[in-house]
Amino acid sequence: MQKEYIDVCCPTCGGRAQFHEPFRFSHMMRFSVVPENAHLWGRLVVEELYPEHFSWTQPETDSPVFHRTTNEVGPGYRLNHRGMLECPKCETFQAVQIRWPQAAFWQWTVEGHTLIARNRTHAEEILAYLRETPRPPHRKPGLRELPAPLLKKRASSIACRRMERTLEAA
Repeated sequence: MQKEYIDVCCPTCGGRAQFHEPFRFSHMMRFSVVPENAHLWGRLVVEELYPEHFSWTQPETDSPVFHRTTNEVGPGYRLNHRGMLECPKCETFQAVQIRWPQAAFWQWTVEGHTLIARNRTHAEEILAYLRETPRPPHRKPGLRELPAPLLKKRASSIACRRMERTLEAA
């Protein structure tokens, strides 16, 4: 399970920075030997990508459990929390802690509902989906968590206009 980077607001300059997870999670069947800087967690191999900054500490659960937002509780690994921040604008590359989704660079509030994209590609995917008429009933995984009220015609057209302006400006 290797996730792509996510775009966050740089805490130094406010620009668009990339956040990288400090670990790569892969199924153990991909390996004949566990790589250096790697650990087993259930059936996953956890590779330390930045061992000088982050070392793996197994959560208090034998089977892998992942939490994707700061609101989720319980034992498991919290994604999008600790990692490396790379900002091309201010040339920063540092270890950071973020709060996801609050730190997201790509976010829009439309009629009281927040729309969040992981990165530019995800934002363009959301925009294309909102423009579709009729929309396909089965959504890709990256589109499943869209707030339902934003799928209505009026709200989706407002969201599309805001997203278009942001994407053009970036």
